[in-house]
Amino acid sequence: MPIKQFINKNNKWFEKKIKLSSGNNFELVDKPTNINKLEKKIGINIKKNQKIIEYSPLGHRYLNTISKKINTFQGGLLIIDYGYLEKEMKNSLQSVHKHKFNNILENLGNSDITYNISFSLLKKILTKLNLKVTGITTQKNFLTKLGIMQRAEILAKNLKFSKKANIYYRLNRLVDNKFMGTLFKVMFVTKKNNKFKVGF
Repeated sequence: MPIKQFINKNNKWFEKKIKLSSGNNFELVDKPTNINKLEKKIGINIKKNQKIIEYSPLGHRYLNTISKKINTFQGGLLIIDYGYLEKEMKNSLQSVHKHKFNNILENLGNSDITYNISFSLLKKILTKLNLKVTGITTQKNFLTKLGIMQRAEILAKNLKFSKKANIYYRLNRLVDNKFMGTLFKVMFVTKKNNKFKVGF
C-alpha cells in the first residue's frame, strides 16, 4: 500500500512529492506541509521524536474497516510483513528492479516500490481503533513456536536427499536471520478481552 513520506527540517515539516520537470524528467521535491492536520485527522501524535514519517492513508482505511469487524464479530488480524520495531521511524522507501536496488525514479512501471513497516506506528493506530496487540515477534520465533522445524522433519522423513535438501533450503529462507527470519515481523491483533497467544 502506498505511503506518504514527511521529513522534519529545522523543526519544519515537508512532504516528499514527485515533480515533472520541463524536460519530462521526474524529480523528488520537498513541499511545506502542516503535519498537525494529519495528526488531527488520525487522532495520533505521530510527529513526536520523529525526523521522518512514513504513513499510509490507504493502509489506515483498511485497518479502520477491519477493526470495526473485529470489534463487532470478534476474531483477529494476523499481520506478517517486513518492518522494524524501533519507535523512531526510518527512511525505508526503496525500489527494486530485477532483484536489485534501483533509483526510485528509474524503471517506473517495471520496479517494485516498497517500504518497511513501522510496527510501532502500526500499534499506535490499532490501539486508537480500540484493538489490542496481543503478540508481536519475529517470523523466526513465530514459526519456530508453531513447530515448523518438527513439521519439516516429518515432511522430509521418507524423501530422497534432493527433496529433503529443497525443504530445508526453503525452511532456511523463512527462519534464518540472514534472510526472512528477523526482517519479517508478525503481529496479532484482537479485541481487548481476547488473550490468544499461540505462536507468541
